[in-house]
Amino acid sequence: MASERETIVIIGAGIIGVSTAYFTAKKLAEKYTADKRPRLILLEQCEPGCSASGKSGGFLARHWSDGTDTEKLAQFSYDLHAKLAAELGGADKWGYRAVDTFCAEIDRIPIMPAKQHKSSHFRTEAESVVTSIEVIAPRSRRSSPAAATMEYSLPTTPSEDNMHQNSTHASISVPEIESVKVVEPETVPWLRTNVLTKLRQVGDTANTAQVDPLKLTRALLAEAKARGLEIVRAKVIDVAETGYRPPLIEFPVDNCSRGKTAIDEEFNIVGPSSAPASTSLAADSPVGMQDGWSKPMTNKPYILQLDQGSDIPADKIVVACGAWVTSCLRWEAFREVSASQIPIQGLRVHYLLAKPKYDLPAQAVFAEINGTVYSGEDAIEIYPRPDGSVFVCGEALDDPEMPPHNPFEPIYSKRATSRLKQIVNDVSPALSFDIIQYGLACHLPVHAKGIPVISKVPNTRGLFVAAGHGCWGILNGPATGLSVSELLVDGQPTSLDLSNFRLDR
Repeated sequence: MASERETIVIIGAGIIGVSTAYFTAKKLAEKYTADKRPRLILLEQCEPGCSASGKSGGFLARHWSDGTDTEKLAQFSYDLHAKLAAELGGADKWGYRAVDTFCAEIDRIPIMPAKQHKSSHFRTEAESVVTSIEVIAPRSRRSSPAAATMEYSLPTTPSEDNMHQNSTHASISVPEIESVKVVEPETVPWLRTNVLTKLRQVGDTANTAQVDPLKLTRALLAEAKARGLEIVRAKVIDVAETGYRPPLIEFPVDNCSRGKTAIDEEFNIVGPSSAPASTSLAADSPVGMQDGWSKPMTNKPYILQLDQGSDIPADKIVVACGAWVTSCLRWEAFREVSASQIPIQGLRVHYLLAKPKYDLPAQAVFAEINGTVYSGEDAIEIYPRPDGSVFVCGEALDDPEMPPHNPFEPIYSKRATSRLKQIVNDVSPALSFDIIQYGLACHLPVHAKGIPVISKVPNTRGLFVAAGHGCWGILNGPATGLSVSELLVDGQPTSLDLSNFRLDR
């Protein structure tokens, strides 16, 4: 009977949740016959890859986390990306390819007068220049900070541990200082030579690569669905242990409902109240009512209450909803998890997608702009893609923040996107382009110490958290998903040691 089958629920259809779904579905299909296979359900409030997983550069580097707690994770996941691309046709499906990578030092570029950035910061026109963010070399785990970072990190207590993590994992850094070589400006012919002061090659086709992250996320989702994954659009209001339900303080909200979309049709995504009988979420959950609250009658340890439709009884639950992961702190079953164990917030980063004047080679460029005012505001990254588009990101604004409840809610700054467009126009004649998509932003899920959480919740029967990967979410997504699938199906990770990523570390 269906009620005797184990039910696994994954919350969040970003790269972490989808990778977990893919590898879990694959392992279950190999281990069980169809009639005994556990049910695998993926819950997504909006659309697959609707936030950072669909709006990032998709840069992959094998050795750029060396010397940090994520070294083995990054190396293993980089190799896993290549394996997935070979097995599933990643070059065609999600633009996987090896790239040469460069750090370009650009001379001071004056920009438009800036409006007030924060209540305590005003800038004159003379002060309005692009912020510099430098590439650094990693250090051993106990060496002192030596240079500025090139990515975004949360403000933390300046202890030795925090200084180490913020300056390594939370940074995009050069693997070894001796491996960096100065090259001729003509090596990257689409940059303006009159503003280029130095060009360094920081990676090659043996150790750096790229993907289109939205296409990767949805390709893995399609593979998981072909192996039995059920996909449901719904927002989780609470996760409770069966037999106990406290009063709820959150009202049901519209879960990004925009009617039936092309994505819904492509992946057969259903709403909880309209699921067909064969995939109904109520199939395992006869529901009674008592004092206005649904009371589950099930032998499963957990019950997920959704913003609409029937509750979902579950044996195991994975929370993988990126910058929204702290939502689980309000859920009854996660009452023993503290905010200090998952200090993850969203860092708002802007990007644009454009069509250049001519096709660009397989090169990724990190632009370091000289003449700075703020430290850490502008990290300009330029990624030409195989489909002929160019992805440009940067302009991380203000401090990390809680993202809006609705990932589709506009969050971009007009000033930031205009500034980003002006910067890229100034550094490249090829990038004086027609904009395909403009005025876009997303929230990177950033952990205060720069280390993701990949862990079972201690002293629970089947609760797991996988989030906080920051700028390396696309790189480390496959290895994270594989490791979580091993926790779910085998009871312990076998591919990687996850001790660095425990909630109780």
